[in-house]
Amino acid sequence: MADQLIREIVRLAVEEHHTYRSTIRWLTSRLGAPYATVRRAVYRLEEEGVVRVLRLRNEYVVKMRDMERAYELGYLDKAYLTYGAGFVAPLTAYKDGFYLSDEAYITLPFKIRRHEALDRLLELEEKSRAAMEDALVYIGEWPRFTLLFYRTSLQPAYERYVEWARREGLEPGRWAPPAYGFLAFLIYVVRRLTGADWKSAYCAALRLIAEYVKETRAGPSPTEEFVDKVLAEMSRWPCTE
Repeated sequence: MADQLIREIVRLAVEEHHTYRSTIRWLTSRLGAPYATVRRAVYRLEEEGVVRVLRLRNEYVVKMRDMERAYELGYLDKAYLTYGAGFVAPLTAYKDGFYLSDEAYITLPFKIRRHEALDRLLELEEKSRAAMEDALVYIGEWPRFTLLFYRTSLQPAYERYVEWARREGLEPGRWAPPAYGFLAFLIYVVRRLTGADWKSAYCAALRLIAEYVKETRAGPSPTEEFVDKVLAEMSRWPCTE
């Protein structure tokens, strides 16, 4: 029972990562467990490095600290490291005055001029969705770009992101979540060095990433299995025509 309670606390902390609702009192209400029992479980998780407990006003908010640690200890199903990991993807938005993004993902908000390589990448990716399986299309851009092709700077918030944030009751920031940059850069380099067209450079970049992932793999990993699947889906169009 204790281990099941721990797993439920971790699950709720993950799913509420972008809110400040996951207080010890709220967890107690959701789980139907005694307050003292939930509090002991939360502080055990804090000692293990899985969560951190923040005091906000008169409440104690439970926030995720280390997803990998939670998985290692058996508190999270592997789905939360792949398809469900969008719960903790960075958001440059606010909810009730609180900033929702993880500071580790954010760098200085300097202006970034859009490059042709990014525009071409977005065009190719948009077309490639037609050939992807429905589940990956539904998940959206986060696993294909933020996870695999992470960039270390932010781009100005684009219209679709602003619309989505407001629809979800969030106050969007001026900057979009970090994404796109590395793959766009890699496509640019391949095209510049080989003279290939954008479509061929896109396919070559995906092959290079797949080879690098394979060569650096240290052992079985559900996350890397997911990476393999995403790369394969991205390659179905236009690389298999």
